[in-house]
Amino acid sequence: MKLKAVLLSTLLLLPTSTLAQQRVYTESFCYENVEEYIPGYYNAYGQYVRGYVRTERRRIPCAYTSYQPTYVEPVYAQPRCNVARTTLGGLLGGGIAAAVSKKDAWSWAIPLGAVLGTGAANVNCY
Repeated sequence: MKLKAVLLSTLLLLPTSTLAQQRVYTESFCYENVEEYIPGYYNAYGQYVRGYVRTERRRIPCAYTSYQPTYVEPVYAQPRCNVARTTLGGLLGGGIAAAVSKKDAWSWAIPLGAVLGTGAANVNCY
């Protein structure tokens, strides 16, 4: 009995917006401002009434507006990778590793030197 009361009270304390389905519709409207000049005139009592500008904002379809937002494609730097430089870096790295390491460590030193030499050759390659 108490368990049902606790569960019911937690449901009542939860915010209802989390349980409701929220639907968001995005709409875009375009507007144009229309101005009309009303000239001054004399009314029936002989008093001059000043002219004024009446402004009105109308909603129009966006397809017929003169303003079209433009998207500019970002310019990315071109990669400066050179296959010959990469290959030469790998060969030099493997050769240096073979020259520096002992003969029993060649099995891991030469491939490691080749990978590091290739990576060093591609430092400016982006």
